Amino acid sequence: MKLVFIGNSIVNGFPFSRGRSFPGLIRSAINDGRTGFRADVINKGVNGNTTDELLLRFGHDAIDHHPAAVFIMTGTNDFIYGTGNPERTFANLEIMAGRAKAAGIVPVHMTPIFVDAPLAERKWMAGSGIDYLQVNRQIDELSEIIRKSGRLFIDTNIAYRQYALALEDGPNPLKVPYAYRDGVHPTEQGYEYIAKIVIEWIENNADKIKLK
Repeated sequence: MKLVFIGNSIVNGFPFSRGRSFPGLIRSAINDGRTGFRADVINKGVNGNTTDELLLRFGHDAIDHHPAAVFIMTGTNDFIYGTGNPERTFANLEIMAGRAKAAGIVPVHMTPIFVDAPLAERKWMAGSGIDYLQVNRQIDELSEIIRKSGRLFIDTNIAYRQYALALEDGPNPLKVPYAYRDGVHPTEQGYEYIAKIVIEWIENNADKIKLK
């Protein structure tokens, strides 16, 4: 059985090696016998991808592998680059999910993680004038649409927010040390946490994605 993970740089594992991406860590855990399931894991994350770009390669990079399930994590770049609002971004996600389902593949959405706005303004595309607080609002809007969609989903948005808050003393989720390398991408420890959340979800939902 195959599981495809497709999306942007967070799926790709930027700025670390593919082996340190969360799909790579899931693959290692499977190979080491540390999961309650067996599957081949395929990482199809591409740095900088928007949902428009992901839609163009979805057939080749997801459907053509004939996986049991495809996990789709994207959307953040739509808001950073201003190529789409939450409704339009979700429409692209739904096209992908529909194509997967028509091919007998179970689609699973992963809600995008929020950004650390002050850190991103200093370290990610600094000086570009991006309103990262607005990016966060759009990420949260998209995440809420996904939650209400009726599709299978992993709420990585909520999970990573809780993880980030656990690393700080204050209540403000936008001032998070250690959870982010550059305000947008997780640290190595952050990718490990995402892998853990996904493994737990798969173990609890293996029958829904044809692993049982």
